[in-house]
Amino acid sequence: MFFPGLDPCSRDSGLDADGTVHIPTGCFLVRGAGRTILVDAGLGPLTLPYPDGMVAARAAGDEPAPPLSEGGQLPGQLRAAGCDPAQIDTVFLTHLHGDHTGWIAPGGIPYFANADVIFHAADWALVEASSDADPGIAGLKAARDAGRLTTIDTSSRQLAPGLTIEHAPGHTPGSCILVAGSGSERAYLLGDVVQHPLQLNDTSISFLTDADAAKAALTRTALLLRLQEEGAAIGMDHFPGTAFQRIAGGSTRIWRPQR
Repeated sequence: MFFPGLDPCSRDSGLDADGTVHIPTGCFLVRGAGRTILVDAGLGPLTLPYPDGMVAARAAGDEPAPPLSEGGQLPGQLRAAGCDPAQIDTVFLTHLHGDHTGWIAPGGIPYFANADVIFHAADWALVEASSDADPGIAGLKAARDAGRLTTIDTSSRQLAPGLTIEHAPGHTPGSCILVAGSGSERAYLLGDVVQHPLQLNDTSISFLTDADAAKAALTRTALLLRLQEEGAAIGMDHFPGTAFQRIAGGSTRIWRPQR
């Protein structure tokens, strides 16, 4: 149900042995030229059970049944990368869904005490229309009240030297990507513009939370063609392993790990 249009019997559908698709929730840390920038802020210290009516994943052996989603790993991952949250000067949110905003202000307290939080203004209506019972929503409003939010309303904006935000709507009205450029090399952080490997060749596969699936497909198709032509490195928040990829091939394209 998370991937409308996906054939679960396909060899490359991503089904695990437990009969579910395991979707990571990733963030990216960008450091250089005196800047420390976090791209997206994960699910937060949050565990979500399966809602009524949804079949839960099966437990492995004597293990307890897994929840629908389980957050909480970002602080440890930052420590492993040698980064204290206070060192982060900017958090760029590709969009404002809760699995990208969870560590902005858990419990109403900004987690990245010295960071400005930047996102596209077209997504703020999602926050205003949502309940404060959602921790990600409450966290964004707490960051607003602390004077930490900065919005953009243009199709592109330089975030820092060599880093450009580009509007890529469809998944949400304000969905954006980040382009990192150095010389002739480019790396793209796509947020949720691409969520499943099979979307590389199959335009019929969408995502449950796409605000406008048709626009998301058009944005994705144009962007993937551009990335193939450039031979760019590509990072995606929910891709298996969240490792950087490149696109190879002709009429039928394939993902190649970035080396």
